[in-house]
Amino acid sequence: MAPLTADRPKSLVSVNGKPILFKQIENLRKNGLADITVVAGYKAEVLRAALEAEYPAIRYPDIRIVVNTAYATTNNMYSAYLARTALHGEPFLMLNADVFFDDSILTDLLAWPAENAIATDIGKYYEESMKVVAENGRLVRISKQISAADALGTSIDIYKFSAAGGQAFLSKCAEYIEDKRETNLWSEVALNDILREVEFVACPVRGRWLEIDTLEDLREAERLFADE
Repeated sequence: MAPLTADRPKSLVSVNGKPILFKQIENLRKNGLADITVVAGYKAEVLRAALEAEYPAIRYPDIRIVVNTAYATTNNMYSAYLARTALHGEPFLMLNADVFFDDSILTDLLAWPAENAIATDIGKYYEESMKVVAENGRLVRISKQISAADALGTSIDIYKFSAAGGQAFLSKCAEYIEDKRETNLWSEVALNDILREVEFVACPVRGRWLEIDTLEDLREAERLFADE
């Protein structure tokens, strides 16, 4: 995303004038979710200043920031692990902060009857994205290394956890980080490990979404969300 990320984290890159993270926060608030934890890493001080300017603490006291100072040598499993205190014992949503999407996707996910669900673009296959495999309606695998023949669809990196499902996930993250000393792993590695013990299902995605990793992705997002 250089040169756009020279002075800001990727989550603050704007799509048609709207930073990705701010779009996510607006989507959460439109769906009645105000208890929000943001895990910051690269340029954390820039992210904090932007959040405090856009969402002053006096008006939005429930947006908290956790800083991952080891961001250069860790991955998003470690970020989820750092947020465990805020998430412990509660159902929660987990979102990667580089996905620009319609708020209706969260509406559908929250209304989906399963307690644990992955927002999934059914039938779509993207080489660089996480894919999911289902057996008898239950998700049994999530990984980037899933063939097109086996994949139900692509995860859009938005996850719904029950309190119990979230605890199993966070415990697995802690096992990797505290016991195995493996800190540079995707959160989906831990999620994949619990799929046999915790039932997850796919929630079909009906709205627009795009993961933004490159300048070409950004141009595509601006075309896709031209009305934003």
